[in-house]
Amino acid sequence: MRAQSIPQFAIVQADSAPAFEEQLNARIRELSDRNPSVKFDGLTAYISYSETVRTPETLAEAFELNGACFHCEDCPEFQEIAKEDGTGDKRLKYGECQYAEMGRTRRDSRACNLLYQMIKDGRIGLCYRK
Repeated sequence: MRAQSIPQFAIVQADSAPAFEEQLNARIRELSDRNPSVKFDGLTAYISYSETVRTPETLAEAFELNGACFHCEDCPEFQEIAKEDGTGDKRLKYGECQYAEMGRTRRDSRACNLLYQMIKDGRIGLCYRK
């Protein structure tokens, strides 16, 4: 993901000191997470701050920007290692995937673009758990 910091500016101006103080404090609180700095000229304040713009470079990053983050265990290509009785061994932190390097991946690894492409293409669907 590419992150770019863009400088931004805000100006606060008022006719009286109490109004100026109230407006300036409100604006500084609003911008507190953006590292604001203030310069004064009478009852005018020039606030400079930075805004970070994130640009996704992969399909996975585009989904993650919208709050959707998946792991290898969420993918239908992930296969648990089987126990002797044929059921998946939940104790193991890894499984098999034909698309993973060396054919194995950790179940909590970040999913590759293949899963996100399958979701986007509609080959697999998502549903809420009950």
